[in-house]
Amino acid sequence: MRAVVLDRYGGPEVLAVRDVAEPEPGPHQVVVRMAASGLNRLDVFVRQGLTGPGVRQPRALPHVMGAEGAGTVVAVGPAARTDLSPGDEVMVFSGLSCGSCRFCRRGETSRCPRYAILGEDVWGVQRELVALDPTSLLRVPAGLTLTEAAAVPTTFTTAWTMLMTTGRLRMGERLLVVGASGGVSTAAMQLAAWAGAEVWAATRSPDKARYLGGLPYVHEVVDSSVPGWSAEVRERTGGEGVDMVADAVGAPTWPDAIRSLATGGRLVICGATGGDRPDLSIRELYQAHRQILGAPFGGWNDFVDVVGLMGRTSIRPLVHATVPMERTGDGHLIIERDEHIGKVVVDLT
Repeated sequence: MRAVVLDRYGGPEVLAVRDVAEPEPGPHQVVVRMAASGLNRLDVFVRQGLTGPGVRQPRALPHVMGAEGAGTVVAVGPAARTDLSPGDEVMVFSGLSCGSCRFCRRGETSRCPRYAILGEDVWGVQRELVALDPTSLLRVPAGLTLTEAAAVPTTFTTAWTMLMTTGRLRMGERLLVVGASGGVSTAAMQLAAWAGAEVWAATRSPDKARYLGGLPYVHEVVDSSVPGWSAEVRERTGGEGVDMVADAVGAPTWPDAIRSLATGGRLVICGATGGDRPDLSIRELYQAHRQILGAPFGGWNDFVDVVGLMGRTSIRPLVHATVPMERTGDGHLIIERDEHIGKVVVDLT
């Protein structure tokens, strides 16, 4: 079967589509024919071979890429504990966990000591067939295409965890999303609007600012290319600041993100794509009762909650581009160059 394979670390050109062995499913597993896979910044880090806190190289090369996706069930093992049947459309959850520790028993699977991520620690989903335990699969809600569904598991679960589980966003609060054009950010803005928050978007790009300003759920857009842009946030909020900042950028934006916060505000972070060594004053945190909260990825309960919401509402991923399997590297380039608004999806059919 065909797969997107990483044989060596490097630029997008190192990705190749070639044949790999089909999975040998166990009796408790479900076989899924993959239709599409959402790309994430994680895929870029894996391809580059980056290591450090929270970033791991694959355990061995060659390695099949892809942390999230969607497809159709083609076989169910005789001992699989599931109500899934061949023909069901499913989303693949990115996280793998032991299923028995105290965190897993509560559905907080991303806190599992043995937690692993598809496409990072083990072979991913950018291949024609995958065999997974039923605990990694969730039915696609009615109204979502498989392309849209492929963009949900990592992105929307992370956004939900940031805002709802960790950040405790409340109706009427102001949320500022930094780096507002990414997949998690565009998901977070929709979820925040659904929760009754006032949504602010920060971006460095004039073109993206115009697009984001036209979205019905975005209240204000801030130009974060301006040095000291937090002053504009405070001025436009009458000196109050915002109640929460959602930030995946990291070091370059932290100082202004923190200064944008109201007294008692929360900075919720899910990544550090721009760097992980911020220059900040601790006094600006504790003297204003501000908090920094980490939410790198959500657990199974978060995934179920946000997918359930999408089944009841019109919330959908913004899909910037779809690329064929053979051009997965082009999708990586779009992300690396920050050209996207929303998600880039790989067509695996």
